Amino acid sequence: MERLRRGLEGMIDLLLPRVCMVCGGRLLQFEKHICISCATDMPYTRFWQMSHNPMADRFNELIQRDLNDEHEYYAYAAALFLYHSEAGYRQIPYQIKYHGNIEAGEHFGHMLGERMAAESLWADVDIMIPVPLHWARKWKRGYNQAEMIAEGVASVMNVPMRTDMIIRRRRTKTQTRLDIEGKERNVAGAFEFRKDRLPENGSTIRHILLIDDVFTTGSTLFACFQALRTVFPPGVRISVATLAFVGGG
Repeated sequence: MERLRRGLEGMIDLLLPRVCMVCGGRLLQFEKHICISCATDMPYTRFWQMSHNPMADRFNELIQRDLNDEHEYYAYAAALFLYHSEAGYRQIPYQIKYHGNIEAGEHFGHMLGERMAAESLWADVDIMIPVPLHWARKWKRGYNQAEMIAEGVASVMNVPMRTDMIIRRRRTKTQTRLDIEGKERNVAGAFEFRKDRLPENGSTIRHILLIDDVFTTGSTLFACFQALRTVFPPGVRISVATLAFVGGG
């Protein structure tokens, strides 16, 4: 059966050649989504190994800015690779978000999850929440790219994923062309925690992981963080993970 399956896959590749998402070169039969060369050269962040890193520092700056006298656990942050607008790796989140490449979303989410699962930083994560889309945008697009990625991460980390706990109350503009302040204003108050969906074990939750596709300023993830803080006290760590991290600007 395995030989037959590979033969069928080979015939399909001849008729409908698969190409690397990064360089556009033709994929070999055993390659998935990107070629070996691009996989080898992928600019991994290795943030999943670090309790403090540039992504975590950037996110915690947002948290500290709004603190009064509360004690807040330092939020951990991880991304699979560095995002640069001129590099071909930008095509990975682009193809997942705008072309509905569900398999790629789960594949790269799985890659991120494997790395996080191997580190003690993430061993106490109790629940995973992908950043929600507004219902109208999800209906039009047909999917939520953050959910695809989260499914891949959750499958490896063996952590339950919840898509019903946070809702996007209003449809926001795309963040792509907004400056930092504009992005914060755009998503401020956009998310709400559904208290009727609080898990039965809510009082024992220690660590929540928010998932999105790309971390630029962190404003969208922080707006979700604020929604969670209306229910979960500062003693619950809220961390974030994405496929890509935009290092500059």
